[in-house]
Amino acid sequence: MPLDGAFLANPVHVVADVMADLLQPPPPVDFNAWASDNVVFGQESPFPGPYDDRRFPFFRRPLEVLGPDHPARVVVMMKSAQLGGTVLAQIFLGGSLDLDPSPFMYIHPSEGNATRWARTKWRPMVRNTSALTGLFGTASTREGGNSTLFQERKDGRGFLQISGANSEASLSMISIARQVQDDLSKWELNSAGDPETQADSRSKAFEWAKIFKISTPLIEDNCRITRVFAKSTQEHFHVPCPDPDCGFMHRLEWENLLANLDEAHPEDAHFTCPDCGGKIEQHHLPDMLLGGRWIADNPGASIIGFHLWSAYSLLESWQRIAEAWIAAKGDPAKEQAFENDTLGRAYRAAGESPPWEGLRDRAEAGERRRGVIPRGALLRVFGMDCQDDRVEWHFKGFGRDLRSWTIDYGTVDHHISTPAARYELDELMKRQWPDTLGNRREVDLAAIDGNAWTNEVFDWVRRHPQHRVIMVRGVHPDTAPPLAFVKKERGKDGKIKKYQRRFFNVGVSGLKLGYYKNLTKTDPLERGYVDFPAGLGDEFFRQTTAERRVPVNRRGFTVWRWVKSRDQANEALDTAIYAEAAAIKLGWRTMSDADWDRLEAELETPPASGQLDFEDMIGVVKKLAALVSPASPAADSSAPAPAAADAAPSAPARRSISLAAKLA
Repeated sequence: MPLDGAFLANPVHVVADVMADLLQPPPPVDFNAWASDNVVFGQESPFPGPYDDRRFPFFRRPLEVLGPDHPARVVVMMKSAQLGGTVLAQIFLGGSLDLDPSPFMYIHPSEGNATRWARTKWRPMVRNTSALTGLFGTASTREGGNSTLFQERKDGRGFLQISGANSEASLSMISIARQVQDDLSKWELNSAGDPETQADSRSKAFEWAKIFKISTPLIEDNCRITRVFAKSTQEHFHVPCPDPDCGFMHRLEWENLLANLDEAHPEDAHFTCPDCGGKIEQHHLPDMLLGGRWIADNPGASIIGFHLWSAYSLLESWQRIAEAWIAAKGDPAKEQAFENDTLGRAYRAAGESPPWEGLRDRAEAGERRRGVIPRGALLRVFGMDCQDDRVEWHFKGFGRDLRSWTIDYGTVDHHISTPAARYELDELMKRQWPDTLGNRREVDLAAIDGNAWTNEVFDWVRRHPQHRVIMVRGVHPDTAPPLAFVKKERGKDGKIKKYQRRFFNVGVSGLKLGYYKNLTKTDPLERGYVDFPAGLGDEFFRQTTAERRVPVNRRGFTVWRWVKSRDQANEALDTAIYAEAAAIKLGWRTMSDADWDRLEAELETPPASGQLDFEDMIGVVKKLAALVSPASPAADSSAPAPAAADAAPSAPARRSISLAAKLA
């Protein structure tokens, strides 16, 4: 009806129009389309420019399952390293905050990891993605209380909380509709218990929640991602045989590649079709991926789980996979890294030691005796363990191909704090040991346990140059590196103690896994072989094999730990691990063939003058002695050799050796 020349809208129609808009269902959330329309990789990416899902066809189904229209609550991705898993998680994150905003939590193993990810991954994505820049502003925006670890949309309709699993506080007092649990296998118990349980509980209030668990696996018995994947649909990406007459759908299996591997020609690494037997080469992969699909081994599970490994990646050649295996074979630490990072599998390690009697019998059957440095033991170290009334020491040699030798074992029968103990340890550091060539050599480096009586141990350690003595302590998480600095820590008095780069944490769990696996090797030429001399005694081998890996309850959560019988000492094992840590400090795991050649030339190759080796020189000495004193009886060759620790030529013998050397 007109009023002063104007018309009024019908209020019933206005309300109807507004209600129609409100009741109109939102368009479906399509993370695949969102990624193609919005995600742009920077120059730091191997694929700079707009996201192209033809390079990641195996991500299409995971992104569909992560969408709100799919009923799955928990989604799992167990994968190789550097396979684009972070890209997948960030598409889920960015697409959710843009298309279907709600509280979102992205959880890393530690707050340090969380901060690095926020600065190096999330900020560049916001900067390069216009849809996200409009929601959050530039990387420097601090509006609305935003910080590195907390980001809220400008309209307040959703936010991102970035957390560390090691912090109980960051996993509490918040309800989250969606979350990513990244690097799940590296999560350790925090002060309140199991962080995975804590994180899962943050989404209990949302029936339609999405929890995305993603990780490279670690050690099988203690691996979170392996445990949850086993409860899932266990989907693997199947690809068609490239032969047009075949087209058989199958998954790429490491065992298939390994069966066709010629180690002399890794560049020819290839698969074969399980049906027709045809050769499948690297150049077939792009087309095979486009024709691939996910197939479940356990289709009835409510958790949707995916497994993906490096052979499917356009960034990883099959030749490089073959070369990585060739380089890792025989080294338990590298084999684990290969299984985890390349195959995307958990490492199945030896949780039991070999029988001690077999190790003893093998040692007694050999010809090597205690106290003599064998050929090949080019790095010489002590591993030391402090006890209430003694310090036990283990003299070991390390050489090429990760082989090692126990040379001798002994005890200083005093507490580390006593002058007597320190004097004997000082003398031990100066002691010279014979080798099979007749030379005498000191130890290169000693690693002494400083976990107990730390101050007393450090008082002795700093009496020696840092290139000769370090202090160590064992740390037990499977994720701990073999050797890492203890930079500084607070003492009982609250003051910061500095250890002058002499104190190291030793990842004993991983080193024990490798040591026990190497103990099973029986071929002295095999990579990683561990050799023992005769005469060490039964107790040494009982101690060496004293531990086993068992499940232990920690604050309601099961973890796997190394334990020993209460009535069995284990110092021979501990000192072997500390000795290995010392060898790692010297570069044992990283030395090149040229490095070993140089050490061999310096320590074990006779000079160009033709100097005789020790046994030949002894023969010359005997002949000279017979010429000088023909009436003197010859030395009894059947008499036992003197103890290695006390072996030193007499003055006449030294003169004869000198003369023999000149004659030679």
